[in-house]
Amino acid sequence: MATSNFVLGRGFDAQGALVRNRFVKAGAAAADPLVTPVTAVTDVCLGVTEYDVSAAEILKGKGASVQMVGIVKVEATGAIAVGGLVAPSANGRAQPAVATNRVVGVCVGHPATNAGDVIDVLLGLPGGILA
Repeated sequence: MATSNFVLGRGFDAQGALVRNRFVKAGAAAADPLVTPVTAVTDVCLGVTEYDVSAAEILKGKGASVQMVGIVKVEATGAIAVGGLVAPSANGRAQPAVATNRVVGVCVGHPATNAGDVIDVLLGLPGGILA
């Protein structure tokens, strides 16, 4: 099982349902900062969700805990080796970074062999586009 050692976490209001251990980005402009799931490999990520947040929980006022700096747990799309550069997939999971992806970190432990495995990622946000 992956372990986290994050340095900075922050609470945000959730603009929509969130799945734990997935990348999030800034939501629509509002008085209070909002987060929403990452939907493209080029999105600028704010961090990784620590817990699930359902639409019903949002209506009750539950916010999102987002890990922004340090080593965090992220759900993978498939195989990712230790030392491999990581990018967000269109569903917010970690995937191996390739050209045109926004590199957001490096796998530093618990490599993935299957989709759904949880890996350790040292975040390097906001990350740049891999050429």
